[in-house]
Amino acid sequence: MTSNKIRKQASNNTDIEVSTTDPTSSYEATSKLNVMKERLRQAQLSFNVALVMSAMCGIFTLFGIGLSVSGNFSDGSIAAIEGLLSSVPWLRLAKDANDRLDRLNAEEK
Repeated sequence: MTSNKIRKQASNNTDIEVSTTDPTSSYEATSKLNVMKERLRQAQLSFNVALVMSAMCGIFTLFGIGLSVSGNFSDGSIAAIEGLLSSVPWLRLAKDANDRLDRLNAEEK
């Protein structure tokens, strides 16, 4: 025998059980879904920022390597090292965004 008191809402590959008899559980489920959507949005945004900034640091590193090869070794090596070192925080930000998405996925289950 199936119960009519619980139904599932599918949104963004997320199943949330909502009781149709208790209005507070519907509000809590909606709030939880909104929080999860906001977390997902922030994780995607931080990953995109990290990706763009890492690409810019990579271009700066390539520019430094080009300077080194063209004869300005001291200036080129400094630029290349700065490009590599400045990409580290952005890679860490991308890793943190990925970890947040993993935690969000674990909370769903």
